[in-house]
Amino acid sequence: MGLLARLRSSLTYPIAATLVLVTVVPVTLVGWLLASYNREHLTFVEKRFLSLEARGLAGEVSEFLESHRIQLQSTVRGLEAGGAIEVSGFEQLLQDIAGEQDRAFDYLQILDERGEGTFVRSPSLTAETESILTEAVAKVHATAIGGEPVERLVTGLPGGEATKAIYGFPLRSATGVVWGSLTGVLDLDALQRRFDENARAGFIVSLFDEDGLVLVSSHPRLRGRDLAASPLVRDLLRRPVHLTSTYRHPVPSVADDVLGAVAPVAGAGWGLLIERPTKEAYAPVRVAQQRTLVVSALAALVALALGFVLSRQLIVPLQSLTGISSAIAEGNFAVRADVKGTDELAQLANNFNHMAGSIEALVRRLKQALRQNQELFLETIRTLAAAIDAKDPYTRGHSERVSSYSMAIARHLGLSQDEVFRVRTAAILHDVGKLGIRDGILNKPGGLTEEEYAVMRQHTAIGAQIMEPIRMLKDIIPGIRNHHETWDGTGYPDQLVGDTIPLVARIIGVADTYDAMTTKRPYQEAKTLDFVLTRMRQMSGSRFDPMVVNALLAAVAAGDVTPPSAAPGPDAQQEVS
Repeated sequence: MGLLARLRSSLTYPIAATLVLVTVVPVTLVGWLLASYNREHLTFVEKRFLSLEARGLAGEVSEFLESHRIQLQSTVRGLEAGGAIEVSGFEQLLQDIAGEQDRAFDYLQILDERGEGTFVRSPSLTAETESILTEAVAKVHATAIGGEPVERLVTGLPGGEATKAIYGFPLRSATGVVWGSLTGVLDLDALQRRFDENARAGFIVSLFDEDGLVLVSSHPRLRGRDLAASPLVRDLLRRPVHLTSTYRHPVPSVADDVLGAVAPVAGAGWGLLIERPTKEAYAPVRVAQQRTLVVSALAALVALALGFVLSRQLIVPLQSLTGISSAIAEGNFAVRADVKGTDELAQLANNFNHMAGSIEALVRRLKQALRQNQELFLETIRTLAAAIDAKDPYTRGHSERVSSYSMAIARHLGLSQDEVFRVRTAAILHDVGKLGIRDGILNKPGGLTEEEYAVMRQHTAIGAQIMEPIRMLKDIIPGIRNHHETWDGTGYPDQLVGDTIPLVARIIGVADTYDAMTTKRPYQEAKTLDFVLTRMRQMSGSRFDPMVVNALLAAVAAGDVTPPSAAPGPDAQQEVS
């Protein structure tokens, strides 16, 4: 068949050729030009914005530091005007300063030359931080009492606390004799919170000192890091001017290529660096893509006008197929195309209908398979739990009961359906590690020796190791490993404390102990419900998370948790379930 005959037998070739010539070539060219223009324009605008933002934040930092420094200096002048008096009477003055709005002093102190005086401290200071600050403040006082003002930074505080700035000023009598000092510890956490606001907009903001050491940063990995290798920081340390640049970030784990701007902090000798990853900065290039779409639409209209007669037979059926495909994309797999004829479009419609039918049947099979897989999964873990419980006749059904109690607690905690499912799965398998414990220990009547109890305690780590290779169960491993951790940190295997214990493990721990006390064990009889609930309340806050215990109590009150049996008996021994 010749070329002319092929063109006449199908509308595809002439329309395709027309659309390529009229739309594809110009649209591609225009799109490339628009993208190039927008990238250059965005770079200019982004650098300008970053420069203005850096100057503004540097001004805020300078104002923050200066306002606190002026507050201390004003206090010094007031004290000097009053002369050397009994310093113990200044406690109210220090409390007034610390209590002023927008003040961020963690520690204020007035001492005389003998080291006697008064101070106020923030109640939020930890004992470890307070010890470090007390030593630093003592050194500042020793310097200030010599007649020289002191400014010092305290970095690397425990628990990731923000850097503290210490200001010390000598106090002089009317004759100029130094009789004491005023010291203030400024918490830079207020700057940290301010920087975090920018972080939510995709910016990385860091405040560094005269050596390039990061004092405060919106990115946790930059806090305390030396940024002297950053080109902007290096240039500002050489000459304190406003700079912007695009460069490779010196800490690869933070970002790759970034747009950055730096500004000096007046009066402090520090610098303010604000950065934004280029991937985020150039996201607005979508504007160029939208312009490309507009141009494409115009070019398509021209193409349609030129090929209207030839395309009439193609466009109408295609529009019908487009609507049907959209309906199928939205989940309506029962819709079918109705295009009559014997040409390529009719064949396409028939193939499309066949494809839609195949997809509909496949989706039905997939849904059925998913339900079957979920049921098989649950039956599998139930079987595994039954095998665990079968090793110990006294705990038969223990895993299913703990799972039931855990689900009830999770629902009363307001967890989502997916979270409740994960809690359920973890609870069923929480004792899977007992498969690695000798039967002689599991079934021993009476209490265990210290050596046997040490072996028994290994079942949590063994269970985590058993489940670790199963990727789809990785979310439940914390519940298996840590369900014997205690709120006060005396549990095992990791001695986690409080909220550091995964919630799923805290839930299972409460449910596990509840079942241990309400069922008969080799070492104890089942307890009455009142006795068990009293004991759970007593252990709330020491062994268990009070929030989880309250959820258990609510579940019991609502009838969602009921013990299998109850009988009076002596106080519960240490359970090892």
